[in-house]
Amino acid sequence: MARWRPTRRQVLTHGVTAAGALAVGSATTLAVSDWAAEGVIPPGPPPGALLDDASRLNPTAVRGVLYAAPAPDDTARIVGPLLRRITAGADPALAVAGVRHSMGGQSMLAGGWVLDTRPMNRISLDSASRVVRVGAGATWRELIPVLNAAGFSPKVMQSNHDFSVGGSLSVNCHGWHTDHPPIAATVRGLRLLTAAGEVIRCGPAENAELFGMVLGGYGLFGVILEADLEVWPNARYVPHFDSVPALDYVEEFTRLVLAPDSTAEMAYGRLSVDPRSFLEEAVIVRFTPEAGTVGAVLPLAAPDASSLQRAVFRNSAGSSLGKMLRWTLEREAAPWLAGPISRNSIQNEPAAVFADHSTETSDILHEYFLPHATLAKFITAAREIIQRSGQELLNVTVRDVRHDTRSALAYAREDVFGLVMNFRQERTADADTRMRALTRELVDAALELNGTFYLPYRLHATGDQLRRAYPGWEAAMAAKSRIDPHPVFRNTLFDTYGPKP
Repeated sequence: MARWRPTRRQVLTHGVTAAGALAVGSATTLAVSDWAAEGVIPPGPPPGALLDDASRLNPTAVRGVLYAAPAPDDTARIVGPLLRRITAGADPALAVAGVRHSMGGQSMLAGGWVLDTRPMNRISLDSASRVVRVGAGATWRELIPVLNAAGFSPKVMQSNHDFSVGGSLSVNCHGWHTDHPPIAATVRGLRLLTAAGEVIRCGPAENAELFGMVLGGYGLFGVILEADLEVWPNARYVPHFDSVPALDYVEEFTRLVLAPDSTAEMAYGRLSVDPRSFLEEAVIVRFTPEAGTVGAVLPLAAPDASSLQRAVFRNSAGSSLGKMLRWTLEREAAPWLAGPISRNSIQNEPAAVFADHSTETSDILHEYFLPHATLAKFITAAREIIQRSGQELLNVTVRDVRHDTRSALAYAREDVFGLVMNFRQERTADADTRMRALTRELVDAALELNGTFYLPYRLHATGDQLRRAYPGWEAAMAAKSRIDPHPVFRNTLFDTYGPKP
């Protein structure tokens, strides 16, 4: 088998964040790939690679980067020697990474190794059983065309295609799919590389405890090699738009989307960040399938890299007038401009088209999950907290998430609405301190209303807040001590909130 070697483009886009580190990081990752191909880990530390994540606030010097192979068994062979050295105390621990779209170092470890899973991207669809086997490093952008060609679509994924499947499983993602739990509910089974270097299968009835730990486990319980995922029939959807008061969101969403006679299969909400109606108005967008198109093979729209779409969003940053214009367009113009679109085309969109490329600021995500009974109270509290903080809120998307009974670290312990908040933050220590204060206040507001918060973002919550939001945290950490006692798998999330040595 030909030895996989990262291309120059893959090295250059690996997250190296400074010109000086670029050359070092490139040399390091290429050298590590050579060592891995021979199954040998060098005894002395090579020059460190500097990696970052989607926040662009976490430049992290790592021991080195190890690349997976396309075949899961080859990946296990490559990684095995390093796992043994870590277990013996001869090397630092390993963090598992896909595209590193997290924002708090969940896929990195200072001074540690990083396993880049992206080459592990093989895809095999079983149309008869409606199950796709996909390598953990594959992105949804790679998977969607394969499913589309057979009339299928992802059953649950994020609202954009930039993410790796393994990363999506590790954060237990969710999206615009109505009346569905997070992605964990769609997983038939996994192949997992354990800390002991064994490749095992786990699923709802096989190694079930480990299965529940891995889904939403942030790479702390093993390396996901490949997953069997349920798929959904593709269809052409008709969009429908409704403007509603934000405090009536639950009642209106239930009437429009969740009613017994509703045919909506995807839906999302948007809350106004227009200063004139800040978190007081909402738009609900729902998608219903056209008759005769369910399961059809439909044209797949190319990912939209619209400069106009980007301009409208980015020009709202730092501008009250821009936010007013964007909300007017979203509420008034979008219903007239939108037409039928396939389910796959909706999901075949990059988040990167909206990304902040400024050297002065970064877009920082938060997400809070509220039971239906307390959503309105949280919106009211968040409005006051955010306005008082002085932080700039660019966007709020609302998602319907059903009760998750599979993940040990479930954030949806009942039916909830998720509020995805996008803030614009200056890239300074003082700004990060202010964002930390805002996060903790919003987390407290959610906790007081029986809500939770999402863990892939900045690690600004206190340990007490995390344990209140995730009552299963201590049990999960106890299981990790039993499953991975050394520990072999670590990342910044674990080092921040996990047991202290």
